Amino acid sequence: MEYFDNVADFYAGKSIFITGGTGFLGKVLIEKLLYSCPKLEKIYLLMRGKKNATPEFRLQSMFEQPIFERLKKERIEDLKKVVPITGDIAEENLGLQEDDQNIILEKVAIVIHAAATIRFVEPLQIAMNVNFEGTKRVLNLSKKIKQLQTFVYISTAYTNSNRQVIEEIIYPPPASYKHVYEIIEKYGDDAEQTKKLLGDLPNTYVFTKALAENFVAENHLNIPTIIIRPSIVTGSKNEPTEGWIDNWAGATAITTMVSLGYLRVLFGKSSNIIDLIPVDFVSNFTIVAAAKCNRSKELRVYNCSSSGTNPLPIGNFFRSFIKEAVQKKKNVIPYPTVMFTKSHIIARIIIFLTQILPAFVFDCFLRLMGKEARTVKKQMKIVNSFYVLEYFTSNSWSIQSTQTQSLFASLTNCDREKFPCDSSTISWSEYIPVYFNGIISNLL
Repeated sequence: MEYFDNVADFYAGKSIFITGGTGFLGKVLIEKLLYSCPKLEKIYLLMRGKKNATPEFRLQSMFEQPIFERLKKERIEDLKKVVPITGDIAEENLGLQEDDQNIILEKVAIVIHAAATIRFVEPLQIAMNVNFEGTKRVLNLSKKIKQLQTFVYISTAYTNSNRQVIEEIIYPPPASYKHVYEIIEKYGDDAEQTKKLLGDLPNTYVFTKALAENFVAENHLNIPTIIIRPSIVTGSKNEPTEGWIDNWAGATAITTMVSLGYLRVLFGKSSNIIDLIPVDFVSNFTIVAAAKCNRSKELRVYNCSSSGTNPLPIGNFFRSFIKEAVQKKKNVIPYPTVMFTKSHIIARIIIFLTQILPAFVFDCFLRLMGKEARTVKKQMKIVNSFYVLEYFTSNSWSIQSTQTQSLFASLTNCDREKFPCDSSTISWSEYIPVYFNGIISNLL
């Protein structure tokens, strides 16, 4: 077993293969690895070629984002350590060229698989090919890597959202993946059949991620493997800048709509616990866990979450966001507020009276002025997001993170300061303004 004084020493001279590196978490992870582990050798980044945009061009565009400013100011040469590898987890053998595959097999020591489709309403066939088969492809490649020391699979804490208490263990799969393919072959993406197959899981995203977890657990063989399950990933708390966020996924879109005044009702109870985790905490923990992975056949599962250590009632969260919007005069609709209900009928009435009807009246006014009327159309998008996220606002979970806390406690004081990832230390009253300001500055 390899011994080292601190986490950064573990990465010295090593190369990493990352999928999903152009995503929200992936970019924060790459920046932190380069900044805080300055002696690492290379980061090989799997990237798809897009129309009129090669992986090299996409990588340079990514480096233009503010997230990489401190690196460019202090050690710009380190950006050259990131090497784009053309490929796609949705293709056989990841779509790799032979030369690129050989580089990975010969030089990589750590694999971090974070790529996925996170669309909740993704058709089952697509979700299976990307989230399940993509994970199989990355794991199969990893088994051939000569000097592999750690395989990290980034999953989600909601793979087992049909349980109120979620522990750091592998639960039985929601279905046999062979049975899933039988259903797909027989019915295609028939909505009713997919709904039956999902059972008490809410969408194809968590369903396919649960299947992938089980495949990794059963097939990693002697590869030292860890599964990290983040909860709802939100804007950064500290690094590389406070409040950094670049997408509307998770809680961000619906929270913003409430704080701006566009949405005034949510399913559930205000006392339900919402489980948020800043993206830099997930990135830091991934780096730490990969370094500390025990070289044994035992698979470790870590829930990167806050509800078990630092619970935040959803009502408090939304009211704090609304307060920030009003104080900073960012709300678009006067007097933003949020009501909670467990009644679909009451929710529909409130939505109609406070959103659809005013939007219709405003559209009529726009038409009289000879302008384009799109207010109702915009409101319907907001309402659709309300229904997509209904499951997550109307339920409450306690996501346990005992092993995550133990791992953090085992770090040196230096590493705890360099890689903060203990959710019990988050002051929500201090963090929520940071998150709000990040949305305003980065997204709005």
